[in-house]
Amino acid sequence: MTEVANADMLNELLIARMLEDDMHELANARAAEALQLSEALRTSALAGCRFPKNVKAVDLGPSDQDVAFEILAAEIVANKDAALAQAMQHEDDRNVVASRQYAQKLAAAEKKCALDAEFAKRLQQAIDNGEDDVQMQDAESVLGRDAIDDIMGEEDASPSLYPTCGICMEPLQPTHSPVAAARCANSSSRLQFGTYLPCPQSHAYCISCLNGYIASKLDPEGNGGASQSTVVFPIRCPECPVTEWPEGIPDAIAKRVLSEKTMVLWHHQKLLDSLPRHYCPNPRCSARVQLDEDSEDPQALCPSCNTLICVPCRVVWHTDLSCEEYQALPLDERSPEDQKALQLMKAENWRRCPSCSFIVELTLGCNHITCRCKTEFCFKCGSLWDVRKKRCSRNPSCELWDDDMLLEEREREREHQRQARRVEPVARIGGMFAIPPPPYVPPAPVHVHHAPPRDDSDLSWMDEPGVLCTRHWFTAEMIKTLTCQYCDTKLNSLADLRYHLSHVRWHAVYACCGRFFKREVDFQRHVDSYNTRFGQHAYEFRRN
Repeated sequence: MTEVANADMLNELLIARMLEDDMHELANARAAEALQLSEALRTSALAGCRFPKNVKAVDLGPSDQDVAFEILAAEIVANKDAALAQAMQHEDDRNVVASRQYAQKLAAAEKKCALDAEFAKRLQQAIDNGEDDVQMQDAESVLGRDAIDDIMGEEDASPSLYPTCGICMEPLQPTHSPVAAARCANSSSRLQFGTYLPCPQSHAYCISCLNGYIASKLDPEGNGGASQSTVVFPIRCPECPVTEWPEGIPDAIAKRVLSEKTMVLWHHQKLLDSLPRHYCPNPRCSARVQLDEDSEDPQALCPSCNTLICVPCRVVWHTDLSCEEYQALPLDERSPEDQKALQLMKAENWRRCPSCSFIVELTLGCNHITCRCKTEFCFKCGSLWDVRKKRCSRNPSCELWDDDMLLEEREREREHQRQARRVEPVARIGGMFAIPPPPYVPPAPVHVHHAPPRDDSDLSWMDEPGVLCTRHWFTAEMIKTLTCQYCDTKLNSLADLRYHLSHVRWHAVYACCGRFFKREVDFQRHVDSYNTRFGQHAYEFRRN
């Protein structure tokens, strides 16, 4: 390819040189013609017995052909200069590639010398230690794969002269207008042009990659039309988090990067995203309904399920009730379906989106929720989320993480699973069925002054090593295995175990003085006895 390019370049230079010689011959012929005409006029004056005075060369003036030749000569000179400049650029590129290859060759030789030196050092050490089979070993067996990778993997990171595109990871040449630069530059095929996004990190992207990225957002199906079912804008930076740059790519960047056809699609999609969106309230449909903005009709018909919709209330059409009367009704009395849905929402601890009223469930993660309509809100209180301040707009704001809510949700799931199985807990000790204990006979009362018992209903003492009794086998096994010894439920953490014991409703929990008791009779026997650990009974907890 290089030889062909050089041959084409030499041909262009030869043609330019030949055309330049032709232009010089035409100029000389024109000057000779003017001189010949002046000499003829001089001879004619002498023949008429007139002595010519101050005879000057006749200026014939430029003709149209001369002007055309001058324009052609200027173009030839420009093409010649461009060919020379391109030849110099290619020569510089060849020199850079040759220098880089030579540098890589030197670096490889240096790494080979370092590897040989380390290999020789290890061999000398082996010979000094009296090993006889070192001659039959290679570098990999002597040095090891990790040492060879460390020696051969050392590279000098040389900074690039151009910024790197964050999508294709290739260098690019930044410019204010990538489209105009790519159209007029002779070296656009050698080095991509690109631009910086106005994001906080000022990420750089070449024109083709940024064009393809925006086109994939505007037209993911590739049919050349805008999407009416999804919200596209704002189009985020490919590398910045949503919370760091929520504004997205502005119109000024899009005009500099996108073509005219893609800009039409850009404005069309932006117009569609600005329109209000309505969805069918039928829970079995939820299709998007296109409404006429100029129409004042409060009714609309879903094209998918033919359900009659009330547009102002965004519900199924309420017969025999006006919109004002319907809105005046409590939420749990508007319809049987709404009543069941609200009861289920309260039982499952769900939340409605404040923008589109879509029901959202939080199974894990933080309270920052992003709905399908791109609305961001707090799951705990339902208020909108402040993206810049990274907190909800409620004053005071809620915590980003709510462990108690997640633990409550997990405990609720365990209770539902247990009710579905309908399995009664069986008391076991060491894998064997427990023998019913004999009737408990309380001992004679001992008159010992006790301080009022401490009620710690949240079992926070489970985190205190000085309170938790690890010598008690029942308590130690529960803490060590994170398994409830009352119902054999496996928990995920100590906080999950503590929440389970504090809120469980299908078995009793007995605790006192930093230990748990399997049976109530054992708990009562401990309470009636004298405590020698704390001097009095403390941290008493009973849940029947």
